[in-house]
Amino acid sequence: MNTRRIWELMARKLANEATAEELRELSALLRDNPDIALPAGMVDELWQKTTAGASEEAAITAHERHINRMQAMGITIGDNITETPLTVVRPRRRYIWMAAASAGVILCLAAWWWTGTKKNSAPIASEVTTRNGSRTSIQLADGTRVWLNAGSKLTYSKDFGKNDRSVTLSGEAFFDVAKQAGRPFVIHTTTMDIRVLGTQFNVRSYPEDKTTEASLITGSIEAIVKHTATRIVMKPSEKIVVLNQLPEATRRTAVASPQERNMVTLSHVSYYAAQTTAITETSWMDNKLVFKDESFADLSQQMERFFGVNIKFENPQLQQLRFTGVFEQETVQQALNALQLTATFQYDIQQDSIIIH
Repeated sequence: MNTRRIWELMARKLANEATAEELRELSALLRDNPDIALPAGMVDELWQKTTAGASEEAAITAHERHINRMQAMGITIGDNITETPLTVVRPRRRYIWMAAASAGVILCLAAWWWTGTKKNSAPIASEVTTRNGSRTSIQLADGTRVWLNAGSKLTYSKDFGKNDRSVTLSGEAFFDVAKQAGRPFVIHTTTMDIRVLGTQFNVRSYPEDKTTEASLITGSIEAIVKHTATRIVMKPSEKIVVLNQLPEATRRTAVASPQERNMVTLSHVSYYAAQTTAITETSWMDNKLVFKDESFADLSQQMERFFGVNIKFENPQLQQLRFTGVFEQETVQQALNALQLTATFQYDIQQDSIIIH
């Protein structure tokens, strides 16, 4: 996006149509994109030389017309008039050469930029994102339905559904995968890949979280843990949890140790109500924020995504407070007031930021 904007502003600058604000924007973009600054400077320099040549030619042409008018009026202007044709030819040739060189350089730079842009953008043809406080759902080309939770991103190639059924997830999503015999659906996350043929399950993989989770609702999935190359086939109502960061001692161990095996845990999904369908791991699809014995630090991250706010702690000790509950229709202020019923803390709301103290 910045590259395209830089060349748009360069074109306006060279055409003397750029405003002062646009020139300041161009200068800032070139500082932030040093790889573009050099070719942009070359184009600017060649353009200035070309236009200078054009101005010189225009001046000489005007001078020649003035001399011709004086001769027609019978005014003697000396012997230097015979040299006029010679002075015209050289600048014209110089101007033509400079214009050709400038056009050639601009075309080369345009080709270089276009090729580089296509090369860089080719691996990711489609991307769906959600901001904090928002959710969305999409249907992929193979018929798979995906629901994206707040603050999430799903990417997949332009050939998805043809020879490829893989996606990359950053955040949280619920998948209802369309069955296609012999063509598995694969979800890539930072610490785990999930391979399925057709089923319903939830995946949670936020970069800032401590763990990545996959919760199976129906069918069967195979989870491949990247840390250990462990493969686990899951059954309905099971949940796998993988630590996103291994302890330093574990990373130095070549052979999987008991500590490393503890980086992956397999358990059952939990329920937050008497009804067996009220699953904690998928409560966000019902626009509910469910938390059980969560630290205030972890809960604050979930509240940021759920309510679309920023939460900061002035007192780090308050991050250790633990809460259990469900938020559904509450505003963020009502949610904080409810938390104050079980713990002692104060808060201030400053626009979209909340300070806990």
